[in-house]
Amino acid sequence: MKNILDFCHKYQQQWQPLCRLFQIHKKSLFILLGTWGIYFLVLFLRTLEFQPEGLYANHINVWSDWSIHIGMANIFAYKAPQDWFAYHPMYADGKFTYGFLTNFISGMLMRAGFSLYFAFIVPSIIYSIFLLLGMYTLFYLVLKSQKQTLLAISIFFLSSGVGFIKFFRDLYHQYSWGQLLFPDPGLDYSQEVEYQWYTGNFIVGMLLPQRAFLLGMTMAIWVLVGIIHVLQDEAGSERKHKFILLSSSFLAGILPITHMHSFIVLFIITGLLCIISYDRWRQLLFYYAIPTGILALTLYFLFIAGGIENPNFMKWTPGWTTQGGLIAWVIMWLKIWGLMLPMTGLGFFLLCHQSAIVKAFFIGFLMVFAMANLIMFQPTPWDNSKLFLWAYFGFSGLTTMSLAWLWKHGGKYISRIDVIFIIIMLTLTGFLELIRLQRIEKTNHPFMTSQEDINLGISIRGKTNPLARFLTAPIHNHLVMMWGARPVLLGDRGWVYNYGFLAGKKEEDLKSMFLGGVGTQELLKRNRISYVVIGPGEIHDWQANEPYYKTHYPLAFQNKNYRIYDVRLSR
Repeated sequence: MKNILDFCHKYQQQWQPLCRLFQIHKKSLFILLGTWGIYFLVLFLRTLEFQPEGLYANHINVWSDWSIHIGMANIFAYKAPQDWFAYHPMYADGKFTYGFLTNFISGMLMRAGFSLYFAFIVPSIIYSIFLLLGMYTLFYLVLKSQKQTLLAISIFFLSSGVGFIKFFRDLYHQYSWGQLLFPDPGLDYSQEVEYQWYTGNFIVGMLLPQRAFLLGMTMAIWVLVGIIHVLQDEAGSERKHKFILLSSSFLAGILPITHMHSFIVLFIITGLLCIISYDRWRQLLFYYAIPTGILALTLYFLFIAGGIENPNFMKWTPGWTTQGGLIAWVIMWLKIWGLMLPMTGLGFFLLCHQSAIVKAFFIGFLMVFAMANLIMFQPTPWDNSKLFLWAYFGFSGLTTMSLAWLWKHGGKYISRIDVIFIIIMLTLTGFLELIRLQRIEKTNHPFMTSQEDINLGISIRGKTNPLARFLTAPIHNHLVMMWGARPVLLGDRGWVYNYGFLAGKKEEDLKSMFLGGVGTQELLKRNRISYVVIGPGEIHDWQANEPYYKTHYPLAFQNKNYRIYDVRLSR
């Protein structure tokens, strides 16, 4: 009995600090989870919708991005482990270099018997809750204010720009209560297409559709929480610090297979933090830096190295997508982010009164922003927005610092009404975008795939060799890639190019094989094609010569939309 009481007393002592922290922050956490937590919960619960006729998405970005995520998850769910990484889901001859961890988790849930809806939606909700808690903890560590922390998080989620000006201009010309309460679904007020900036709000453009980003950002933020807590906790035990650093190193080390952009950001910021903390260098080196490096390099060489074919995959592009020098660059960012950069500039000026740890933390985000303006990290310029998102996150903290200072010290030059007006200017566009994102009953749900095509994909998955190659139209949501979990010669060409593959010759072969005729059998053999799919996309976009395949090869699968011919005899 005494042993039990001693154990309970020890257990209670260990949890007392956490209980005290919860008591201090419970009101703020209640506000955070009661606003943004509920927002993400409702959003993700309605992200996918299975109807008798097929699968719908709640947003065009989900329709485009989650197709490949579903295809990847099906690979992990229904294939043997030795076949998981045999090919890239969008390119049969490519290495599987995509950050796969989030889809691996969903695939394992499906393998355990959970539905696809559960395997995708429940982890997304969990990630978003941990993201909120991580953001709160991190911002509180550097801002030391619960109110400022909540404001910084809201400024980030309500990004960005001055698109609300376009909204009020349209409202002036065609006023209605409906337009006021629900902005036109056909317009994205945060877009700046001339700069290849396709959405200003990061929930709409990144955290909802890009599943790897949501998990990667969550993990990276908790790593930063761990590092900064250790550096600030001078009175803490060495054993506790070692445990936190090793845990952080594990999360950081697996980021290359989760989300590479977040790993790059983390490398820069934690690197600066380690450099300025020279008095703790042994602890940081042996319990964070070295374990992170060993794990990250192992995963990099195992899953990523050698997978990029394009020698110009990364480019030196000063100014990102703008042309015309410094003035044009400033105008671009004023259009895209509005007052964010001016307020961030004031925040950097205020850093002179902060600790070296806080200075290094925010300078790291400035370095990320500068780097993304100088180097194109993937062939598609829009993908640099993943780094700009991270920069915006850090700048949200600096902007909040500036707003707090103006609120307290603005005096006769800037009143508190002016500060409120600045906050509105920073967040109104994002507010409009997030209202529209939730009003899915007012939008046309993009149709991802029909139930008949899902059934055909499942039939393919059950009756063909796991590595049998299919010739399909290069579209992002083809049933063979999504539901059949089989390699396709060439998927969506934009994505294939952005992944670093040089598929020009494959595209020429694809076109020739669909046209049929002399040399087709040789091309089928050379490209190791087992099945040729003839459907709406193949006929409309690639003029597929179905009579040729109908004459020369047996029909293996079909539904009302597709006929799939077995061409293995040509091999």
